[in-house]
Amino acid sequence: MTDETDVGARAVLRQLIGHGPLTRPELGAALGLSRASTSPIVNDLMRRGLVAEISTESRGGRGRPVALLDLDDENFTVGGLEIGSDRVLACVYTLRGRRLLRNERSVEVDAANPRGLLRHAVAALHEALDMVDQGGRRLLGVGVSVGGLVDATSGTIKYAPILGWRDVALYAGVTEAFGGRAPVLLDNDANFAALAEQRRRRRDGLPAASLVYLTGTYGISAGIITGERLWRGERGLAGEVGHLIVEPDGRACLCGRRGCLDTRAGMSAIIAAGLGAATAKRRAGVEPDGVAAGVDRLVTLAQSGDAGVVDALIEAGTWLGRGAALVAAMLDPRLVVLGGHYARLAPWILEPAREVFRAALLMPAPEYDQLEVSGLDAWAPVEGAALAALMAVADGVHDLP
Repeated sequence: MTDETDVGARAVLRQLIGHGPLTRPELGAALGLSRASTSPIVNDLMRRGLVAEISTESRGGRGRPVALLDLDDENFTVGGLEIGSDRVLACVYTLRGRRLLRNERSVEVDAANPRGLLRHAVAALHEALDMVDQGGRRLLGVGVSVGGLVDATSGTIKYAPILGWRDVALYAGVTEAFGGRAPVLLDNDANFAALAEQRRRRRDGLPAASLVYLTGTYGISAGIITGERLWRGERGLAGEVGHLIVEPDGRACLCGRRGCLDTRAGMSAIIAAGLGAATAKRRAGVEPDGVAAGVDRLVTLAQSGDAGVVDALIEAGTWLGRGAALVAAMLDPRLVVLGGHYARLAPWILEPAREVFRAALLMPAPEYDQLEVSGLDAWAPVEGAALAALMAVADGVHDLP
């Protein structure tokens, strides 16, 4: 493949990742290529097993049926891994984002021994990949997601409060544990989740050029999409909005300061407040094990009509709306998307959040709601990590197979 063809092939992959399926004329028009230029590139990608004709249809209900092109779902995989404070999540996806196999393991974090947690995490991913490999698919790459300040360029966790990590060389550790099985890349959970949300919206025909995705898993981080691209900031550390001060002299935060948004609207704070206010009696010493289990308990109690839990969730929603309004005032995105476990709590937190959010706007609210719930679940950072591994091929960071 010549350099010129190589550039064209990567451009075709990028277009199909975000906007497929497309006809050949649509693909060529989007990239400014003639049919004569588009067909050889597409044919080469089809021979490589990266692109396939998935169906034929008549556009507009008349005329000759046309073939639709999309990423080939049969030959390659990408992997995603998330390292959390209570569990590690590993999943293998097709190129179109279909889950093939996922693996979840509970863990106990030892801040003094990151290597131990890495071994657990990589073992979970190896297990999932080994099962999928039996089908003969080839792995293109793996993305690794962690909450906190991540220097994606150096592969270093600068600071992850929920894990108690500072200056951990995670990329080197994962690469060593992974044994060179495929290229590895690293970023924080919000950035990866934002990429997954952007692809979902693009492929559903929804606006996706400007959005902020707020994580609802551990701490509150923001994945920022602007001008169609992920924005990381000058040092690659943008988006730690959970540590905006919203309550001077407020509650103590894991970061060592007081009054951070995390202390009111972070998932750990919501779980503690909700369970603490529950009117349903709990057995002494019985507490949910981890964030996901805590959210399960909150949802069960709220659905049963527990007034204490519902009131606590409404209050959390107001704090979340204030935080989202601060983010909107600084970045002016089209949308602020509530992700992760926020989606599960939306029946109780969304409207209070929207009410406070609208009241804080300096300009009249647009005709649509600027505060939305993500269409993805708590696995969004894992899905986005795998997507980033595919985009690394399309962007020339990793080689075409």
